[in-house]
Amino acid sequence: MEIKKCSGMEHSETNAVIFCQECKLYMCNKCEKMHSGLCSKHHTYKLDKDLNEIFTGFCKEENHNDELEFYCKTHNQLCCAACISKIKIKGKGQHTDCDIYYIQDIKQEKKIKLKENIETLEFLSNTFEESFNQMKIIFEKINENKEKLKNQIQKIFTDIRNAINEREDEIILKVNKEFEKLSPNEDILKEGEKLPNKIKISLEKGKLIENEWNDDKDLNILINDCINIENNIKKINIIKDKIIKYTNKDYNIQFYAENYEFIKNIKKFGEIRNFSFNFKECPKNINKEREFRVDGEKHNILTKTGIDSYFSGTICENQLEESKIYKWKIKILKTEDYNIFVGVAPNTFNCNCPMPNKSGYYYCCKDGYLDSGPPFNYNSKNINLNKKKNEVIIVMDMNKKSLKFIINNEDKGDSYIDIPVINPLFPSVILKNLNDSVEIINL
Repeated sequence: MEIKKCSGMEHSETNAVIFCQECKLYMCNKCEKMHSGLCSKHHTYKLDKDLNEIFTGFCKEENHNDELEFYCKTHNQLCCAACISKIKIKGKGQHTDCDIYYIQDIKQEKKIKLKENIETLEFLSNTFEESFNQMKIIFEKINENKEKLKNQIQKIFTDIRNAINEREDEIILKVNKEFEKLSPNEDILKEGEKLPNKIKISLEKGKLIENEWNDDKDLNILINDCINIENNIKKINIIKDKIIKYTNKDYNIQFYAENYEFIKNIKKFGEIRNFSFNFKECPKNINKEREFRVDGEKHNILTKTGIDSYFSGTICENQLEESKIYKWKIKILKTEDYNIFVGVAPNTFNCNCPMPNKSGYYYCCKDGYLDSGPPFNYNSKNINLNKKKNEVIIVMDMNKKSLKFIINNEDKGDSYIDIPVINPLFPSVILKNLNDSVEIINL
């Protein structure tokens, strides 16, 4: 921050603490005490903040030392004689081509404008805090929904990972079982390892007996040795047969994963959508006959749970904002006679009133008629739209304030035009019969 010195001759080396707008003087503590006693009504500024924030009455442009006596309407700012000079050099003349007035000539204009600004500020003073608090609530709800959505995504992908791990374990276990059927046991392997040596010993023994055969002496020993050789051959052939059995088996077991095609699906799995419309919950003070339930993962399925003969309805949570075009679809999931109204309604919508369809602008799925309250006051107006269809596409143009219904891909233009938006509008649905159910889908 720039340090200014006192303008008083006697205190010129002392730091200034205050500036007087009328006197155009910087003052130290001593000068300020004298000045406040003599000029108590002057506008003074403490020098404990940036000098650029202090209005001195003089131009702050470089190389300008003149008082701000002119007003530039083009830039809505005060300027000095140097600013409006025709000489455009060294920072001068930057307002040469602007619409310039002497400040005395715009006094009345600024006074009138001040009155308007005071009224604006009074309005803001009365409404801003409420709007700001609403914004904070919305901000908290956004963060809450964000965390909820992140947890939902993490749970889904955790389930996928767990399912893949479980499937991996199952397949590996199956591999072990399949190869257990094919593999020789350890006894055969041990016997097989001994077999070459056993054959060699028996062969040598046989040749020795053959050389000694003509000698009748110890014939019983020779015969016994022959019997032992015969038994050894039987055992060797048994082991040999088992070995041949395993060597002839088909060990070409493979793992099939459909060429990893499912990985492509995993890479595309999941999508984030901005689902704008969610039905409001049933009010606690509503009559039992008019009760309804809101459910579904997206909070977008409405079902009437109150007894028959009373209309039940609600509006969505999200307001239709100005200068936007909205498009959504109502899908009828269950109905007795299609006595269902779809459209828009203001936030003054009262689902407890005898005829809630008179508080908005609707298309009746049962008859294909229009129904509304003032200013249209349509009562079953025939507009030749298709009726008793399971899906209705609704288009609300907030620019034109128009509303139309597309049934069975047939667009017959706007059903309502110049809808008054005195109160904020919301998508709305009204059901009549018990267990009637609809789903709202953002398009």
